[in-house]
Amino acid sequence: MNFDSPVVLIIYNRPEKTEKVFSVIKKIKPSQLFIIADGPKDSADKRLCDQARTIINSIDWNVDLKTNLSDYNMGNVPRTISGLNWVFEHVDRAVILEDDCVPHLSFFQFCGTLLDHYSDDIEVMHISGYNIMQQIPDKNTSYFFSNHILLPWGWATWRRAWEKYNPNMDSWQKHKKEIFHNISQEHFKTWTDTFEYLRIHKIGWDIPWNVDIWANRGIGIIPSVNLIENIGFDEQATYTKKRNKFSDLTAMEIKFPITHPSSKETAFDKDIEAMCIALLKDISI
Repeated sequence: MNFDSPVVLIIYNRPEKTEKVFSVIKKIKPSQLFIIADGPKDSADKRLCDQARTIINSIDWNVDLKTNLSDYNMGNVPRTISGLNWVFEHVDRAVILEDDCVPHLSFFQFCGTLLDHYSDDIEVMHISGYNIMQQIPDKNTSYFFSNHILLPWGWATWRRAWEKYNPNMDSWQKHKKEIFHNISQEHFKTWTDTFEYLRIHKIGWDIPWNVDIWANRGIGIIPSVNLIENIGFDEQATYTKKRNKFSDLTAMEIKFPITHPSSKETAFDKDIEAMCIALLKDISI
C-alpha cells in the first residue's frame, strides 16, 4: 500500500548518501514524490550531481513524480527555500528529507498521522523526526511539544505554516518580543549574534525557520524516540563537518497507534536550547 502524504527529497552531489535515504523511501512507495536538486559548481561536481539524480531511474512503483532540478549551483539556502516554495504550490502538506537524513521506516507513518491530526491547528507548525534528547517527559505519549525545533533532520509541515517563512531572515528584528520569550538570558548573545550573522550573510535556513515559528507563536512536535540518523557529518557537508555526539544518534522505531499528549505544554526547552547552542559552536557557518 502506498504512503499517502507527499514526500520530498532534497539532493545535491552525494550519490551514496542519497541512495541510502532513497532506499528507505522506496519501501513506503509514496504516491507523490518531489525531488529537489541543486546544480553543480564545476565539471567534477556535475558528475556527482548526475549520479545522485540517477535514483529517479530506480523508481519501480506507480508514483506522481515531480522534479525541480537546477542546472547551476544555487547554494543550500536558496535551493531549499525555492524548492519548498515550489512543493507547496502543488500540495498542502509534505514530509521532507535531505540526502543525509536516513529515516526509520516508522518515521513516515508518524508524520502522516500527525499531518492529518493537526491539519487545521495553526499553532502546530512543525513535526520533527529528530529527538536530540532521546527521551520524553511522559512515557505514555508518542511525542511532546517544544519551542525548539532547530535540527530539521527529517521533518514535516503544512503549506499554511511554510507560508510564514520569511526569506529575508529578519523576523528576529521585527518580532523581538516573541523571539526573546523563547531564548534564555544565558545564551542570549550567542542567539542574537547568530540571527544577525544569518540575516546578513543569508546562510542557514533552519534557524530562521524556527525564528519564524516563534514570531508566529507556533510550536513544534518531537517524537518520543529519535527517528532519523544523520549520516552527513563529514567534510562533504555544508555545515556539519565535524563528528560529535549528535552524529552518533541512530534511528529507532516508534510504536503505533500514536498516543497524543493531553495538552500542548512544551517540554525540555532549556535542555534542547543548550544542546542546540553546543551544536552551533561545532558547525561551520
